[in-house]
Amino acid sequence: MGKQQQEIYDHMMANKDELARRWIDSSAGDGQSYAFNIEDEEKLRRQHNALIEAVSSLFIENERAFKLHINGWAESVASDWVKNGISIEETIAQFRIIRAAYWNFVKDFILSEKEDFTIEDAFYWSNLVNDAFAYISENFARHYEEAHKHILASQQKMITELSSPVIPVKRGIGILPIVGDIDTYRAKVILETTLDQASRQKLDQLFIDLSAVPIVDTMVAHQLFQLIDALRLIGVDTVLSGIRPEIAQTAVQLGIDFKETRTQSTLMDALEIYS
Repeated sequence: MGKQQQEIYDHMMANKDELARRWIDSSAGDGQSYAFNIEDEEKLRRQHNALIEAVSSLFIENERAFKLHINGWAESVASDWVKNGISIEETIAQFRIIRAAYWNFVKDFILSEKEDFTIEDAFYWSNLVNDAFAYISENFARHYEEAHKHILASQQKMITELSSPVIPVKRGIGILPIVGDIDTYRAKVILETTLDQASRQKLDQLFIDLSAVPIVDTMVAHQLFQLIDALRLIGVDTVLSGIRPEIAQTAVQLGIDFKETRTQSTLMDALEIYS
């Protein structure tokens, strides 16, 4: 490691707090809406300084060490920014601001110590910084997408689970009102969550109401039969209600047979007769 690299590194470490201040001020300026929650300023400062330390490590360490720093930083910060609703467009804008400020500090230091630096040195450090931030942007975008997909999947699962609750009505008896279309994914979630809730609530009988399901096709019927069979295995009897005339007609045309399953036209009838 040369003297120049160490000097630049020391200069950037000494000024990282000033860089953070300028970044946060810049993000809130120019009449634009503030991208971050101002209450999180200290956390943002820590995230910024960790990035500056990682970039500056290039001056005193090898590229592999820099990438290890960035990978860990990007995974943590991307997840945090996704949770706080920072868009990918905004993150790109923030990296542009940080990169410009960072290079200006390096450039000003080189100019102030110009007797120790050549024009070739300046070009070399400029390329180094640009390449570093290009890698950071690409790496961050990948972790951002992964975090975003994870949150969307978690939200979808929560919405689906909440849309298929088992409601206890009295000891040992529950109701599962199914609302809306049922696709393969939702059918799988309904199967898993219903078995879990029926077991936790210690049910002996479950009424499954289909009055708010617009279509019962062969796939839906197959999943219902799977659910009924699985419930039977854990000791829960089931009753289907809400099979509307048009759905019954479609079921007959598709060869779907509900003969071995107790059914009623309405949930009220089912509860009066079987509970």
